[in-house]
Amino acid sequence: MKKTLNIPKTFFGFLIASLFFWILINLSKTYTSEVNYDIDYINLPQQKTLISTPLKNITLLVKGTGFNLLSTNISSKPLELNLEKTRRKEGNNYYFLSQNIQSEIQNQLKSGIELIQIQEDSISLKIGTLSSRKIPLKSNLNIEFQLGFDLTKPVTIKPDSIEISGDEEELKKISFLNLEKTDLKNVSEKVELKSKIIFPKNRNFKTNIKEVDIIASVDKFTEGEIEIPVTIKNAPDGINIFPKKIKLIYKVGLTNFNKVTPDLFTIECDYNESTTKGISYLIPKIQSHSNLVSVVRIVPDKIDFLIHE
Repeated sequence: MKKTLNIPKTFFGFLIASLFFWILINLSKTYTSEVNYDIDYINLPQQKTLISTPLKNITLLVKGTGFNLLSTNISSKPLELNLEKTRRKEGNNYYFLSQNIQSEIQNQLKSGIELIQIQEDSISLKIGTLSSRKIPLKSNLNIEFQLGFDLTKPVTIKPDSIEISGDEEELKKISFLNLEKTDLKNVSEKVELKSKIIFPKNRNFKTNIKEVDIIASVDKFTEGEIEIPVTIKNAPDGINIFPKKIKLIYKVGLTNFNKVTPDLFTIECDYNESTTKGISYLIPKIQSHSNLVSVVRIVPDKIDFLIHE
């Protein structure tokens, strides 16, 4: 038969009370400890901007009772550093000397917390001249089409550029901003999606637009051909060409197939080019063509000529 261990309830009461008083005594003692604080930078001068993300937190060696240190670790407001009190080193490089901001930081600590030392000797940051500039955007779509399908026109970005503000010198280095990479497979119809803008890391650029719309018009393509008359530039009197028309082979979306007509194209040969190169034929070139077609080939690619005196 098992014996039951009977512990008086008063024992647990004394145990809890003893633990409580032990904690109370220890929290009443004074300790020296390292505490990590977040930093807020205030009073940035007008027309100035922080170029790169500065130090976000600092470590302080402080002294206080266990109660005060515990409450500080649980909840503490960020320390504010006044940017008007920075020192300039050279160019856009500025800094705070820790010894010069001791009293400013002490005044922001909770009552009963004494600042012994700022562990960082100095806090470096870069401050530049605020400017704004319109930057074009570049899509980063990787599209795999179904067989026979393709884009009917270049991918459209709306808006195609954005206004961003930041350091004047840093903005000059940016020629365009990429959009996030998007992979699309087995595409056979129009694509409409939103894409995030990729901003340079560790740079304090600001804009109200973080993402844009991308539109990719897609159609099934087929090959077409059309005969176009040839014109001769710098032609001498009595010149006669063979053939007088050439065949233009192109690739076009089915929805635009019936819109392609001969008057949308201009084929020209330059007689002076042939004489300069010392060749006995003319070279036809496309001077203008419809944006409805995406691939163009000329047949034949040489034009014979005779000059009758």
